[in-house]
Amino acid sequence: MALSVVSEVFPGQPHLEHVLRAAQGWYELGLSDDAELELASLPGKAQQTPEVLKLRFHVARTRRRPDESFQFALQLIEQAPEEMWGWLYRSQALHWMGRTPEAFDLLLPVRKTWPKNFEIPYDLACYCAQTERIDDARSWFSKAMALSKNQGAVKSMALADSDLKPLWVEINGGRLE
Repeated sequence: MALSVVSEVFPGQPHLEHVLRAAQGWYELGLSDDAELELASLPGKAQQTPEVLKLRFHVARTRRRPDESFQFALQLIEQAPEEMWGWLYRSQALHWMGRTPEAFDLLLPVRKTWPKNFEIPYDLACYCAQTERIDDARSWFSKAMALSKNQGAVKSMALADSDLKPLWVEINGGRLE
C-alpha cells in the first residue's frame, strides 16, 4: 500500500507527518503492532484522514480483524466518498467476514463510478469464484485484465490469490486474458 505524499496529508504539521511515515514504515516491515501504536498516537482529527484510515484498514487486515477493517472502510467512505478505496475495502472486509454475496452486491454498482480501474472487476471475479459462479468469475477476470496496464502483474497476483483458485489452471494456461 502506497501512501500519497505525507506532507499533503498533514501540511505544516511535521510531527504528524513523522508519525504517519513511521507507522507506514512499521507496516511495510511487517510490524503491524508497532504501526498500530504509532497510529494510535495521532490526535482524533488526524485519525479520520483518508491516508490514516487506509493504513488502519491494512493494519487491521494484517492482524486478522475483519470487523475493524470493515469499520475503517466505512469511515473512509464517509471521509472520502470520491475515492474508490473505501468502497473496495468495504467489500473486501465483508468477504473476509464470510459475507461474500453481500460484498459482491455492494461492489457491483461501484463499478460504474470507476469503470477504468481493474481492481473492482478483479475483486468481483474473486467473489464470483468463491460463490461458485465460475462463468461470471471468468468474465470479471477478463475485464480486469483488459483494464490493467500490467497484465503480467495481475496474472501473478491472481495465481497467488486463493480466492481465484478455481480459475488458476485457465489463468496459468493463458486462456483467461
